[in-house]
Order: sequence, then structure tokens, then C-alpha cells
Amino acid sequence: MALLFGAQPRKLQKTDDGQEVRLAQARDAYLGGRIKIVTTEEVPNQEVAGTFGLIVCRGFVFENAFHGLIAQALDVNADAILAYRESVAFHPEGDRYYSCYGTAVRLKAKK
Repeated sequence: MALLFGAQPRKLQKTDDGQEVRLAQARDAYLGGRIKIVTTEEVPNQEVAGTFGLIVCRGFVFENAFHGLIAQALDVNADAILAYRESVAFHPEGDRYYSCYGTAVRLKAKK
């Protein structure tokens, strides 16, 4: 129980521009084409070699939710996110709450 309630909050590493390092690495991986994100259940000319399961990331800033999702996929060593979806909830105060989710998978070339 001490770990649940008495643990110190994790300090996030920041880049020079104040962005979290993990999200910056995820953004670079996405923009560099090292991870595929598709809304379909398959990637052309590739088949699923392994499935890591559903990943979800939420936030009040869309970029944080999207790049957080990619960071989770990279954490489990996934090559792609299949069946990608996003949604937004509008709060009465005017805030938006973004949800991004999909299935993290490992791909291999079709024979």
C-alpha cells in the first residue's frame, strides 16, 4: 500500500522547448515513418505477426493524446497501430477531452 499512496510522483524528462522527451520521441518516430497508423484492420502487403492489444491515450491537448498513443505502442515494441480511432468530448465549460485508441501490433511482410 505504501507504493500506491506514498510513492513519489515520477519526474518527466523535458526537452529544451519544454516538451516531454517521450512524446517528442514518439512524434519523431511517427513523422519519420517508423510506425504505421491505419484506420483499417490490416496494412497492405503486410500481415500481423503479433498483437499487443488495445492502447488508449487521453488528454486535453490532441497532440499529447496522439503522441502518447504512439509512445505506448513504441513502449511495447509495436510496428503499427491498427483500427485507429479518435473521439472528443466537449465539457460545458468549453474544454475538450481527446481520446485516441487502437490496437498495437507487430507486422511482417506477406509471402
